[in-house]
Amino acid sequence: AKAVAKADAKPDDRAKKVKAAVKEGGKKAIDISGAADMMLGLEFYCTSIDAAEGDAELLMMAMDAANREVDETAEERKGGSGHIGKMLFSAGADALAIAAYIPEDKLSKLSCVDWLGSVAKDLGGAMQPGASPGSASALVPKDENKGRFPLKLKEEGIALAIAHLKGKGLFPDTPDSDDDEPVYGDDAFDDL
Repeated sequence: AKAVAKADAKPDDRAKKVKAAVKEGGKKAIDISGAADMMLGLEFYCTSIDAAEGDAELLMMAMDAANREVDETAEERKGGSGHIGKMLFSAGADALAIAAYIPEDKLSKLSCVDWLGSVAKDLGGAMQPGASPGSASALVPKDENKGRFPLKLKEEGIALAIAHLKGKGLFPDTPDSDDDEPVYGDDAFDDL
């Protein structure tokens, strides 16, 4: 009976993880959309989704939730950032998952294969099967021998993704010396 109970618990655990990742993705989208509204011309954004726990499939579900249209009748606003290209990062115990999305109207400026491919390669990871110009995911495995841990890789990855955008003139370039400067990346609006 105990073995059956454990087997039954696994799908429930997965369902809870899916629900949490989708919820966080939808809520994070409000922050992303708000940042784009505050910074006229902000077309790309990089942030983290903790609930996906380094799982590329969960991270893609969070991305889908972020890109959904906002249901104005819902009690809680979620989604609404489908017009913004984004890269999401999620650190787990064994890997860093990364997902990228670029809306169709921005594909002439950048492709997920180029953007995520560059970041994944620089981090020592690999693109997952099924990558397209508009949507892709990658995994970067933990490598204890090289001191490469997912949480540290997440911060490095966000910096690499933003640097790639800046190199193409697709992200605001602000001076690093001013403490009053706006912040345009990971978790900048969590406290709002």
